[in-house]
Amino acid sequence: MEWTDMMHYQQQMQKLARALLPPRKAVLTASECELLSRLYLQPEQNTPVLLSQSSGMKIEAVSRCLKALHEKGCIRKQRQTTDERSYRLFLTETGLTELKKGCECILQPFYDLWRSSKEDFEAFVYYADRLAAHIEKGQGKNRDHEVL
Repeated sequence: MEWTDMMHYQQQMQKLARALLPPRKAVLTASECELLSRLYLQPEQNTPVLLSQSSGMKIEAVSRCLKALHEKGCIRKQRQTTDERSYRLFLTETGLTELKKGCECILQPFYDLWRSSKEDFEAFVYYADRLAAHIEKGQGKNRDHEVL
Protein backbone atom coordinates (compact mmCIF):
# COMPACT_ATOMS: atom_id res chain seq x y z
CA MET A 1 0.00 0.00 0.00
CA GLU A 2 1.31 3.45 -0.85
CA TRP A 3 2.23 5.76 2.02
CA THR A 4 -0.16 8.40 0.67
CA ASP A 5 -3.06 5.94 0.95
CA MET A 6 -1.99 4.97 4.45
CA MET A 7 -1.77 8.65 5.43
CA HIS A 8 -5.30 9.20 4.13
CA TYR A 9 -6.59 6.30 6.27
CA GLN A 10 -4.74 7.62 9.30
CA GLN A 11 -6.33 11.05 8.81
CA GLN A 12 -9.78 9.50 8.44
CA MET A 13 -9.27 7.56 11.68
CA GLN A 14 -8.26 10.79 13.44
CA LYS A 15 -11.36 12.54 12.07
CA LEU A 16 -13.54 9.68 13.30
CA ALA A 17 -11.89 9.67 16.73
CA ARG A 18 -12.45 13.44 17.10
CA ALA A 19 -16.09 13.10 16.00
CA LEU A 20 -16.69 10.45 18.68
CA LEU A 21 -15.34 12.56 21.53
CA PRO A 22 -18.03 13.57 24.03
CA PRO A 23 -19.60 16.94 23.16
CA ARG A 24 -19.75 18.32 26.70
CA LYS A 25 -17.51 18.25 29.72
CA ALA A 26 -18.33 15.49 32.18
CA VAL A 27 -17.08 14.95 35.72
CA LEU A 28 -15.12 11.94 34.46
CA THR A 29 -12.60 11.90 31.65
CA ALA A 30 -12.98 9.26 28.96
CA SER A 31 -10.06 7.30 30.50
CA GLU A 32 -11.56 7.47 33.99
CA CYS A 33 -14.90 6.31 32.63
CA GLU A 34 -13.19 3.44 30.82
CA LEU A 35 -11.47 2.25 34.00
CA LEU A 36 -14.68 2.51 36.03
CA SER A 37 -16.57 0.56 33.37
CA ARG A 38 -13.88 -2.14 33.46
CA LEU A 39 -14.23 -2.35 37.24
CA TYR A 40 -18.00 -2.62 36.84
CA LEU A 41 -18.00 -5.15 33.99
CA GLN A 42 -14.97 -7.19 35.15
CA PRO A 43 -14.79 -6.84 38.95
CA GLU A 44 -12.14 -9.57 39.16
CA GLN A 45 -9.75 -7.38 37.10
CA ASN A 46 -9.45 -4.94 39.99
CA THR A 47 -5.77 -4.16 40.39
CA PRO A 48 -3.86 -1.37 38.65
CA VAL A 49 -1.72 -3.86 36.73
CA LEU A 50 -4.72 -5.86 35.50
CA LEU A 51 -6.51 -2.65 34.48
CA SER A 52 -3.42 -1.54 32.58
CA GLN A 53 -3.17 -4.88 30.79
CA SER A 54 -6.86 -5.12 29.90
CA SER A 55 -7.19 -1.49 28.76
CA GLY A 56 -3.87 -1.17 26.94
CA MET A 57 -3.17 2.01 28.92
CA LYS A 58 0.30 2.54 30.35
CA ILE A 59 0.53 1.84 34.07
CA GLU A 60 1.46 5.49 34.72
CA ALA A 61 -1.74 6.69 33.02
CA VAL A 62 -3.79 4.14 34.96
CA SER A 63 -2.20 5.34 38.21
CA ARG A 64 -3.06 8.98 37.43
CA CYS A 65 -6.65 8.05 36.59
CA LEU A 66 -7.01 5.94 39.71
CA LYS A 67 -5.67 8.75 41.88
CA ALA A 68 -8.25 11.14 40.38
CA LEU A 69 -11.04 8.57 40.76
CA HIS A 70 -10.09 8.01 44.40
CA GLU A 71 -10.09 11.77 45.05
CA LYS A 72 -13.56 12.04 43.42
CA GLY A 73 -14.83 9.25 45.69
CA CYS A 74 -15.54 6.92 42.78
CA ILE A 75 -13.36 4.03 43.97
CA ARG A 76 -12.07 2.65 47.21
CA LYS A 77 -8.77 0.87 47.67
CA GLN A 78 -8.18 -2.22 49.77
CA ARG A 79 -4.64 -3.32 50.57
CA GLN A 80 -3.73 -6.90 49.75
CA THR A 81 -2.94 -8.97 52.83
CA THR A 82 -0.27 -10.92 50.94
CA ASP A 83 1.54 -7.88 49.51
CA GLU A 84 1.32 -4.50 51.21
CA ARG A 85 2.43 -2.68 48.04
CA SER A 86 -0.53 -4.03 46.09
CA TYR A 87 -4.19 -3.18 46.44
CA ARG A 88 -7.55 -4.08 44.98
CA LEU A 89 -10.04 -1.53 43.68
CA PHE A 90 -13.77 -1.36 44.19
CA LEU A 91 -16.46 0.86 42.69
CA THR A 92 -18.34 3.05 45.20
CA GLU A 93 -21.96 4.23 44.92
CA THR A 94 -20.61 7.61 43.81
CA GLY A 95 -18.50 5.81 41.21
CA LEU A 96 -21.50 3.92 39.89
CA THR A 97 -23.55 7.13 39.65
CA GLU A 98 -20.72 8.99 37.86
CA LEU A 99 -20.12 5.99 35.58
CA LYS A 100 -23.75 6.07 34.44
CA LYS A 101 -23.57 9.84 33.78
CA GLY A 102 -20.18 9.51 32.09
CA CYS A 103 -21.31 6.66 29.86
CA GLU A 104 -24.33 8.66 28.72
CA CYS A 105 -22.06 11.55 27.76
CA ILE A 106 -19.29 9.47 26.21
CA LEU A 107 -21.54 7.05 24.33
CA GLN A 108 -23.95 9.63 22.88
CA PRO A 109 -21.79 10.30 19.77
CA PHE A 110 -21.55 6.53 19.17
CA TYR A 111 -25.33 6.13 19.35
CA ASP A 112 -25.82 9.13 17.07
CA LEU A 113 -23.46 7.67 14.47
CA TRP A 114 -25.06 4.23 14.82
CA ARG A 115 -28.54 5.69 14.24
CA SER A 116 -27.40 7.55 11.12
CA SER A 117 -25.43 4.67 9.55
CA LYS A 118 -26.58 1.41 11.13
CA GLU A 119 -25.01 -1.25 8.89
CA ASP A 120 -21.81 0.71 8.23
CA PHE A 121 -21.35 1.41 11.93
CA GLU A 122 -21.96 -2.21 12.88
CA ALA A 123 -19.49 -3.40 10.24
CA PHE A 124 -16.94 -0.84 11.42
CA VAL A 125 -17.14 -1.87 15.09
CA TYR A 126 -17.02 -5.55 14.09
CA TYR A 127 -13.75 -4.96 12.23
CA ALA A 128 -12.46 -2.58 14.90
CA ASP A 129 -12.95 -5.38 17.42
CA ARG A 130 -11.04 -7.80 15.18
CA LEU A 131 -8.22 -5.27 14.69
CA ALA A 132 -8.02 -4.70 18.45
CA ALA A 133 -7.61 -8.47 18.88
CA HIS A 134 -4.69 -8.38 16.41
CA ILE A 135 -3.13 -5.56 18.41
CA GLU A 136 -3.55 -7.49 21.66
CA LYS A 137 -1.94 -10.59 20.15
CA GLY A 138 1.00 -8.57 18.84
CA GLN A 139 1.73 -6.52 21.97
CA GLY A 140 4.54 -8.82 23.03
CA LYS A 141 6.30 -8.57 19.68
CA ASN A 142 9.14 -6.23 18.80
CA ARG A 143 7.81 -2.85 17.66
CA ASP A 144 11.09 -1.70 16.11
CA HIS A 145 10.25 -2.75 12.57
CA GLU A 146 10.39 -0.92 9.30
CA VAL A 147 7.48 1.44 8.61
CA LEU A 148 7.70 1.92 4.85
